[in-house]
This record gives sequence, C-alpha cells and structure tokens, in this order.
Amino acid sequence: MNMKGHLLYIDITQICGIGCTFCMYADKHKSGMHMQLSPRAMQNLAFLINSPDVKRISVSGEGEPLNNIATFHQILGLSRGNKAFEFITSGFLPHDKLSAFYEETSALVFAKDDTCNIRLSSDSHHIERIKHRPHGFSIGYLLERKPAGLSFSFRSVDTDRAFTRQYLVDELAHHGLDARLVRRSTLEDQLVVGETSFGVEYKNVVYPADGTPSGYLELQQYVRAIEEKVQKRFTLGSLNKAPFENGMDVTVKPNGDVFFYGIESERLGNIHDDPVSWQRLSQRAAESALVRALYTQPFMELVDRLKDDEHAQSILKRVNNPYWVIKAMARHDGMLDRMIAS
Repeated sequence: MNMKGHLLYIDITQICGIGCTFCMYADKHKSGMHMQLSPRAMQNLAFLINSPDVKRISVSGEGEPLNNIATFHQILGLSRGNKAFEFITSGFLPHDKLSAFYEETSALVFAKDDTCNIRLSSDSHHIERIKHRPHGFSIGYLLERKPAGLSFSFRSVDTDRAFTRQYLVDELAHHGLDARLVRRSTLEDQLVVGETSFGVEYKNVVYPADGTPSGYLELQQYVRAIEEKVQKRFTLGSLNKAPFENGMDVTVKPNGDVFFYGIESERLGNIHDDPVSWQRLSQRAAESALVRALYTQPFMELVDRLKDDEHAQSILKRVNNPYWVIKAMARHDGMLDRMIAS
C-alpha cells in the first residue's frame, strides 16, 4: 500500500460536563482522564506531526478539549512549521476566556507559520447546554481582529440541518452580522458573511435511538454521500479526493494508546512506552489482514459479504456509521474475519 496524506487525531481528554444525549463517550466522563505528555510522548508526537505526509492534525477528545488547553498548546509547540491543525470543540467558555484562548493559539501557530481551524459544534445537542454561545462571537472576533493562522468552521449532525442553518444565521444576526447559508452538498454547507465563507459539515447520527427525528442518513446513504464528495469508493483510512492516494488515519487516546481510527481491536502501541513512527504504522497496516482489507477494499462491498448474517445486518442498521460498525463487529468472534475473507 502506497499511502500519503495521513490524518492524526489526538484525543487530549475524557473530561466533559456538557452532557449531550447522543455522546458515545458519556460513560468515561465522570472518571475520565486528561492526556499528559511525557518526554517520550512528546518525541513520538513530534515525529508524527512533522512528517511531510501528514495533511492534518486534529485535536479533540473523548470529552471537551477546552478542559485541557495546556496539552493542546504543548502539541502546537511540537510543530516545526507549516502544519495544519484542527481543534474540535463546543466552545463553552465565557467569551473573555475564549478570546484569550484564541489569542494564545493564534500566537503559537503564527510563530511556526502553522494554521489552526477551530471547528465549533453547532447542533441542538450541544447548543441547548452551552450558556456562553461561541458561534457569533467567534466569527465577530475573526472579522474584527483577523488573528494570524486561525480560521473557523462548524459541525453538526444530519438530523439538525434545518436547525443548524437557522441557528447560525440568527446567532450571527444577534452579533450584528448579516449571514446566509449556501448549500454545497449532502454533507456540506457554507456560511457566508460578506466576502468570507465558513464551512459547515454534517455527520450522520450514530446509534439512532427510537424517536430520532426523520431525515438522518442511513449507512449506505452516508457512505454514498462521502463517495460523491471525494469522487472515489469509500474505504477506511484517510480519504483524499481523487486522483490522490489515501493515507492512514491514526488516533491517539488520552492514555497514549495508538490505533488506526475505527479499528480499535488492534492496539498499535503507546506514545509513552513505545517507538511510534509513520514507517512502523505503515508496516503494521501492511501486515494486518484486517487493516489491509479495510484500507483497500470498498467498505460497502466488504459488509455485503455479511448480507446473510442477521446479527451483522442488525449491527449495520443499529450503529449506522462505518467506523463504529467495525468497533461493534470486533466484539463478536469471527465476524470481521468472515467479512474480509476472500
């Protein structure tokens, strides 16, 4: 496999007090942990971050990453320059503290000639629980102060498209900003303020509960929408738009454990204890029959091999997200083996 354009996800916390009803990590929040970087961990992350084959470093959490700003800023400090970072957050802080966070983050990325996109959660699950709403304030901050290296975008779930569109326009109007929504595709809108555009990305609902509002994309529809976006068949891994080759999609958990994103049945090491490099990860991907299949064969063709397995079909419908489907199937002996068998 010849892979380029890798994604590196770093989950820096399991702590969260927001309490979203759909959260997949809610069981970890009360007794969760923050990521703390040992010297060995910083060395490993520096190697991963500064590879020329990495297209983006996404910092988030199994909780709210604003609860661990110090580690995020440590991670920014590991860059040797010209790297694209992303920070996924609810933005729950009071506006004065949020402004201070933006200022420090901007100074850090500017010093290295890096960029950082702040992706603000903009669905009803988050917004109804956030006292200090960050959306209009953040766009106003950007337009007024023009912070070096910072940009903003928004993320939501597909059941909330209408809610998100109306909320963003109304919230920006509350801050004196005239905004409009332009629909780009099934999974993307653009929020336009004057001559500046901000991306709005929609994710599908995972484990849709009874009573979930209609309109969400079922698994096959979601995969098809991604394929339309990247102009190629969907596989796991870092999808890069055709004709570019795909890359690896690696996640580092708050305790330092390393996995290929979604394939958490195969632990790859720990940044505090083991040498971790893209070369070693590439070798592991090539050696693993599961990873090799998931990275090279269209996902819907693989799961179609289980069309006569009622339990597997139940998982596909109940889970409704390709990455979480793999996690769920891994808990059942032999299911993934049957899926990838030639």
